[in-house]
Amino acid sequence: MKKLRERQVSLRMALTMCAAAGAITAVICLISTGWNTNEVGKKLREIDRLVSDKYVGELDADNVADYAAAGYITGLGDKWSSYIPAENYEAYRMSGEGKGCGIGVSVTSTETSIRVTLVYDDSPAAKAGIEKGDYILGTGDLTTEKDGSSAVISAISGKEGTDVTVTVKKADGSSKELTMQRAVVTQKMAWGKMLNDKIGYIRIENFHDGCADQFKTALQSLTDSGAQSLVIDVRHNGGGRVKEMSAALDPLLGEGTIMTLRMKNGSETVYTSDADCIDLPIAVLIDDQSISAAEFFAAALQEYDRATLVGTHTTGKGRAQRTYQLSDGSAVNLSVEEYFTPKGKSLADVGIAPEIEVKLTDEQTQNFFFLTSETDPQLQKAMETVG
Repeated sequence: MKKLRERQVSLRMALTMCAAAGAITAVICLISTGWNTNEVGKKLREIDRLVSDKYVGELDADNVADYAAAGYITGLGDKWSSYIPAENYEAYRMSGEGKGCGIGVSVTSTETSIRVTLVYDDSPAAKAGIEKGDYILGTGDLTTEKDGSSAVISAISGKEGTDVTVTVKKADGSSKELTMQRAVVTQKMAWGKMLNDKIGYIRIENFHDGCADQFKTALQSLTDSGAQSLVIDVRHNGGGRVKEMSAALDPLLGEGTIMTLRMKNGSETVYTSDADCIDLPIAVLIDDQSISAAEFFAAALQEYDRATLVGTHTTGKGRAQRTYQLSDGSAVNLSVEEYFTPKGKSLADVGIAPEIEVKLTDEQTQNFFFLTSETDPQLQKAMETVG
């Protein structure tokens, strides 16, 4: 597929992915077999006839089909629904399952720079000595300065079991060429540490499959270490699976509803927690990049008066998506459910506001993943709240 704008994927996950754009044919077939929406079928049939009769260039039917499919989903006016080209689908599926094929790092990038924000446990990158804060300068003949970060990220991705050599710049300014074998790795989604002798900190990157288990492991480790309060960080968390979010919330909440999802036909799915829960003061860090499951995680703790929210206002996502693979290997990620907080509120275009608002400066926002407890004012306020 040529130059079709792909579904936006977090840059922090980019290097775990295996593939980029692809080509699909399903939409062209639909033109000849009928449509549930007559207006769509009529217009595309007319265009198809015009192109067949008049167009003097060479027709790439697969490419046209991709654009037609992407345009259809874009035309819904729903920013949460998306079209996934066939060659992107496997990487997309794996990411949702908490895995990825690559060297096992998350990054943040500009047009000409890539910086490592997270190294996954037992990944090729970890074994090769790549560390948080390292800059990736290039791979093979490609460099970020000459070819751009997107080209380098794409080249580092590849088939499982193949070798890739990456040039990295370390904190001391030295550069190293590190050769790794690409592998399927498990994402690092939730982990914890003690901030001092009383306050435990848990960072949740996303709510992909496996997050709840990682969260519970971190929670148990912190309580075993004597944590008397918790700061849970869901800033810059793009969401994920509702079931993972609910499972992570269960040990923090008493018996009750966590979240309700309602489909077009009115049927509902209700997630609940049991009566067992820890009894510790909790602060939850949120920001405008806390989306979907991250918002509902914070909202549930807020509505049950189990946590104080610190940071800035969240995005306001009120629809859940499901992914449907099409017959040609492409897929549509479609909004099919509305979801509601324990008190029955929709967060669509509303989001949630923190009880304590603390903003970051532009510089702090730009360096978010490298802030520490000494340089992060939102984290400092959360510690003060529960300390």
